[in-house]
Amino acid sequence: MSRPVLVVIVALMLSMLPGVSHAAAPGVVGTAGNLMREVEPRADGIKHVDTKGLISGLQALNANTYVYPMAGDNVHWEDLRNEFLPAAADAGINVWVLVYSPSQAVCCVSRPYKHDYVAWARELATLSKSHPNLVAWTVDDYGYDLKTFTPAYVKEMRAAARAINPSLKFVPTVYYSQFTDAFIAEQIPLLDGVIFPFRDEPHRDTSWTWSLSYQVKQLTTRLPDTDVYLMPYAHPLSHAAQKPTVAYVEAVTKKALEHVRTGELAGVVQYKLPFLSRDSGWTRPATDNLARTGNGQLSFVVQADTATKAGMWCSASRPVQITPGATKRTVSFWHRDNRGSTSPAGYHMKQLLLNGKVVWERDVAADNYAWGQATIDLTAKLAGSTSATLQWRLYERKGVGNNFVDVRVDDIVATGLQLSDPGVENAATWTSGLARQGGPVYCSAQVYHQNYGADLGARITKLYAG
Repeated sequence: MSRPVLVVIVALMLSMLPGVSHAAAPGVVGTAGNLMREVEPRADGIKHVDTKGLISGLQALNANTYVYPMAGDNVHWEDLRNEFLPAAADAGINVWVLVYSPSQAVCCVSRPYKHDYVAWARELATLSKSHPNLVAWTVDDYGYDLKTFTPAYVKEMRAAARAINPSLKFVPTVYYSQFTDAFIAEQIPLLDGVIFPFRDEPHRDTSWTWSLSYQVKQLTTRLPDTDVYLMPYAHPLSHAAQKPTVAYVEAVTKKALEHVRTGELAGVVQYKLPFLSRDSGWTRPATDNLARTGNGQLSFVVQADTATKAGMWCSASRPVQITPGATKRTVSFWHRDNRGSTSPAGYHMKQLLLNGKVVWERDVAADNYAWGQATIDLTAKLAGSTSATLQWRLYERKGVGNNFVDVRVDDIVATGLQLSDPGVENAATWTSGLARQGGPVYCSAQVYHQNYGADLGARITKLYAG
């Protein structure tokens, strides 16, 4: 019997038991990274890991798992052993230890055992014998370092750990595109699960969520007996055009937890969710607010170094109701982009469609960065209608190879028409109307939250509670 079927059967049986909560989020729910040190040094002159603060923040988040990053000096290792693991056990929190891969040596080296992963396996297994809440360990960016992590070497790691504690799991980080047939055949039998960071591959962004379920179901089919833990990006993803928003992380987490409940995923672990107010990512600078007014705007993006083809597009659609008796029916909106009049023309087109037909179009190369207003008279086209659909779209007239563009739309005003959330202040209002054709052109409702950590934390806390 496959794992998803077994999980569903067990869940159904438990739901029939009296006194069993039917709402609690199943599986692993937690976060990785954002390890904080105490503000002041202790008597030994060292700023130790802020164990008390971290545990308090994890409890407030309703997390049952924390992925403890082994970066920096040896203090992280000593504080893990002497303080953090016992405190986490008292709080009912399981701990995974994250060790950095050789390819990350420029930024991060895990101490004290550095790139000796057999030693890490042995020492973590030994530590887990005296601290049973140390249940797993992971290597970050594992899939990029398969020259190091050959099957033979991973067998050594596995043997070193299992000789001491067979229950300690090895759950490395593997990206969607790295699950090749060869990887599945050679590596998966040696692993106890995988962390799957979702980033809308192959397009690499933290804006588009619609590919998540497809990718999860593909992995469920290809890895039928492997525990998969989805990792949403709550922290900016390198080389992505936009930072993750509160609505984005909430949507990814909510959908992932649905897959946990069906047995297709084993859990959800956030990537660097800021859950303490001292975290540098707790607030967002005012410069992150790219709206014309308020906090929200529609965004349409083609990233740098990304190939597109003619006919690709992404759009945001909204239904409108016709105001009875109105003699004039118009829609106006403000728009801007990052290209400017010195850019090559004829590639990216800003468009407005009415019921699927283009009623306004402007080349991104026609304007010079500033916000501009467009007003379109729809009176004749809507004669006799009671409802309609408006669709803002970025359309590829010709394909590009490396031509980054970010188009924004804000402050929509409808006359003789009724349109909800014209200022794009509620991302959820617009998300269901997003659609794309062809892939690398993507769009989203981007709503700025100055208090990013607090606002996102409140939503994740609710989701983790069930």
